[in-house]
Amino acid sequence: MAWTHHRAVNCRVLKRLRVGRGAIIPDGLRRLSVHGNSPHQQPASEARAGNAQVAESSAAPPRDKRPEVFLGKAASNCIRAGAAAARGLRGVSPPRAAFVHTKSVAGAAEPTVRASHLDPLETMHVAAEEDVLQLENGAVLFSGMESTELLTTLFNLGLVSFEPMVDLSVKVLTSPLMKSRLLAAPVFWAVKKTAYSHFCAGEDADEAAVTLNRMWQVGLKGILDYSLEDAENNQACDQNCAGFLSTIHHTRSLPQGSVSFACVKISAICPISLLERVSDLLRWQHKSADFRLPWKADGLPILSAESPTYQTRKEPEALGLEEERDLLRGQERLSQLCEACAARNLPILVDAEYSSIQPAIDYMTYAAAFAFNRPGTPPIVYNTLQAYLKDAPSRLALALAESSRRNASLALKIVRGAYITREKALAASVQAPSPIHNRIQDTHSCYNSCASIMLDRIASNEPAALMLATHNADSGRFAAKKVIELGLDKKDPRVQFAQLKGMSDSLSLALARGGFNVSKYLPFGPVAHVIPYLLRRAEENRGLLGNTKADRRRVRILILLLRRIFDRSNGN
Repeated sequence: MAWTHHRAVNCRVLKRLRVGRGAIIPDGLRRLSVHGNSPHQQPASEARAGNAQVAESSAAPPRDKRPEVFLGKAASNCIRAGAAAARGLRGVSPPRAAFVHTKSVAGAAEPTVRASHLDPLETMHVAAEEDVLQLENGAVLFSGMESTELLTTLFNLGLVSFEPMVDLSVKVLTSPLMKSRLLAAPVFWAVKKTAYSHFCAGEDADEAAVTLNRMWQVGLKGILDYSLEDAENNQACDQNCAGFLSTIHHTRSLPQGSVSFACVKISAICPISLLERVSDLLRWQHKSADFRLPWKADGLPILSAESPTYQTRKEPEALGLEEERDLLRGQERLSQLCEACAARNLPILVDAEYSSIQPAIDYMTYAAAFAFNRPGTPPIVYNTLQAYLKDAPSRLALALAESSRRNASLALKIVRGAYITREKALAASVQAPSPIHNRIQDTHSCYNSCASIMLDRIASNEPAALMLATHNADSGRFAAKKVIELGLDKKDPRVQFAQLKGMSDSLSLALARGGFNVSKYLPFGPVAHVIPYLLRRAEENRGLLGNTKADRRRVRILILLLRRIFDRSNGN
């Protein structure tokens, strides 16, 4: 969604029908909230004790900023008249939601949505029991957005779903010619006006805060993501750590409850070459149980019997004293960030990265989790599990078993993964099987299965917490339905949803309207610094074209409806 850092929102009362920051309101029609409470408010009975770091703000935004759609009888008649006019357009076939049932991972019937061509207004009345998220209600989901935001979103979604354009962009951005300032300047200008503005929140924390506030107005929390990675030396790591700390401190100036998590990449605060060395040593110890690592701290299991070890073909040399000191410095930087977050009751998400360094990342993260996560209190440190990896279920099982044995809190973010090309290329270079599932459906099943296991653990009141980071609508429905079936409070802070800015906005908005905890990752930083991030989004979007098309369809429906309603309200 085009919630950009540079755009002010116009709040004036409108005499003509338009999309404003909270209502679709023909002039003179009375307002009636469909769902009552703002997503920023929750009844006291729903509050859970002991979860101060994700407490909701007690004050809702002003009424004209709320994301509810306000409709009276006259408004409903007006909308239906607009839809009837829309059906008369030549060549236009507005879709509605039709439901079929497929078997989910847990064996329960799950609704999935297909488009058919009937009354678009029927998408506004899909029964909750058929689709707990009502994802096809485009006119409702995007009602909090202004018309210019909708049009910008439609344009950007079209660009990122046009594969020839994506292929060309990737080739240009990865070309050695980009080292030339003469070429880089116009390319960066074009990137900033398109992909950057769509996926990123601004060049610094202040610009990102503007974007976060805009999202807060439509019921979404934010995760300020300082986009740095792959530091090469301690000086760069210290500078990056200072940037992450500054971002955490910046959250104090933002509306209470609007920021849900901090986040960090370990490769930004520990030299990348050292992470590779540590990962090699951890893999070798996994292959040879008698191989000793004197510097290794206590933590949860990192690798399973299914984990690939082709990255380490021979016994690596032990860490030197300087390397051990650098590793300790990396752990101290992570502890600094965790302490700053703990002081603000703000949990921190540690991002997963590529397999050549992931064992070291898991090692450092679980060590920090042991130090900062206490049973009976909200967890501070979340590790990340990548469901596109074949060994994800077995590693999750080991972590669950060991955390249960120690009565330790296990907090995880589950993602699919965004390093597909890199992982396949590395495996192919040594003639090893790819560590990634062979079929996308296997990845989907793995994601849902891991999510289900974690939700069951939470429902049994074992010390656990889960961030469901997904852009897949079916996984969103599956998890939302599972939460309801288990009797968990939708606002239980142990269950969170998240999507990246610019991706699967309809899912984000549907989850927020459904009463769930949902956040948007808001990457920020200079254009040149976030190019690796944008390249991963290009790669990830290849598997999400269905989602971007669905978002474009919903936005088009809303624009069509608004135009026809406007014409009708003016007697045209």
